[in-house]
Amino acid sequence: MVAHPLVVRPAAYRQFAGTEEPSQGKRAFCLVTDAAVADGFVIEGPHGYAEARIVAARPEDTLQSLLTTRVPEAADLLVVRPGAFVTSPDPAAVGARRISVMPCGSTPVEEGHLRYFLSVLERTDPDAQAARADRFLAGLEQAATDGGLRIVDTAQGTSCAVGLDGPELEVNLQAGRLGPGEQQIAPSGEISILPRPITDFDPACRLALDGELTLRGWPIVHAGYDPALDGPQDDLFRQLLPLHRHPVVVTVVAGSVTACRPGTDHPAAAGAAKALDALLDADERYRTVWELGFGIHTDMAAVPANCGLNEVYGAVDGAVHLGLGLTPFTRFALTFLCPGSAVVDGTGAVLLGASATTRRLRRTNRAGCGCH
Repeated sequence: MVAHPLVVRPAAYRQFAGTEEPSQGKRAFCLVTDAAVADGFVIEGPHGYAEARIVAARPEDTLQSLLTTRVPEAADLLVVRPGAFVTSPDPAAVGARRISVMPCGSTPVEEGHLRYFLSVLERTDPDAQAARADRFLAGLEQAATDGGLRIVDTAQGTSCAVGLDGPELEVNLQAGRLGPGEQQIAPSGEISILPRPITDFDPACRLALDGELTLRGWPIVHAGYDPALDGPQDDLFRQLLPLHRHPVVVTVVAGSVTACRPGTDHPAAAGAAKALDALLDADERYRTVWELGFGIHTDMAAVPANCGLNEVYGAVDGAVHLGLGLTPFTRFALTFLCPGSAVVDGTGAVLLGASATTRRLRRTNRAGCGCH
């Protein structure tokens, strides 16, 4: 027995609770993790399931293959595979299972990170998140209809107009309770707006963003699970790391980053701006703002590391984040947390973000992140 195992508590995971029949008492709970680390987990009872098991996956095992060979048809799954890049299985293979995936294959994830985010998962209130998301999306829809939607950073004096008129615009909601056949990231708490479905990367498709955006917060550098990229991934993260203290301002025209400058005269801000400029010059595809994201998990802190699990970070009243690039189309995918920014409507009222005290958007409820 491991001295300090990672404890999985199915009874605490409210995203699985009471949404449909068969009831939990007739279902199985499965923790799917890598065989190399499976001995480091324990499942704590009582859990209310007919059975609870750890499914130890080999490196070659995909989630889809595990569903068809080693996971009961009536099951709730928590997938935690730090050694693998997990892709969403076909709906036919999912069946009535409910799947929650902790995205930890595209950035380095330490044991302490897993322990922390398992505790965040226990604190996650899916009903409160769904209600927050509904309020925010309703505000977005109204503000987009009125033509006054903006992202502002009052400290830097930046403002960026946001339009929501793209013909293939997709709003991906990762919040609320899971129903049969549904998948979601764990912990949940993210809303993403994309110019088209997340896996259909096309740098020519743009979000309607025009103005200036302030990048100030922990950067995330995704690389997929490719050991050859470990060094370059860490190098880029360290070059961008000053952003958590020193802002960089980007100019965006029609959803494309056209310029980058330090937000202050601090040398660290200049260094981060130079690193981002070099990346944009090296590969023009990074200039497309592929994702406009909103973290709404307000019961957590951002882990001070290159950690993809930080994307749901919602600070006190929600947090904006931006996504540039998408693996494997680009070498890296960059996410910039911007907790100093706020989303405001035409009257200046804050819908989400730092200062926070109709057209219907097409929404999807599925694990479409692409960075598991």
